[in-house]
Amino acid sequence: MAYFSNSSEGECFDNQCGECRYGEKPCPIALVQQLFNYDAVNNKAATDILSSLVRNDGTCVMFDMFKKDFQLTEGEKSQMDLFNG
Repeated sequence: MAYFSNSSEGECFDNQCGECRYGEKPCPIALVQQLFNYDAVNNKAATDILSSLVRNDGTCVMFDMFKKDFQLTEGEKSQMDLFNG
């Protein structure tokens, strides 16, 4: 599980989310990481679940596994970019 004790430690994860075409709102992976990260520290089951989704270096496992489906192509705008104009 990627435990981010402050916002700068989560920058890698945030940057990768910025390259994902599902970036309008936090995807389920980003959402559970944000909601349960701190509470999972002393809970083995929760830590194991979050670890299967996000590595300690902040890399999203799903993004890496399905990069061709998730990663924006050159010139493609993320949902967040389209929303912001």
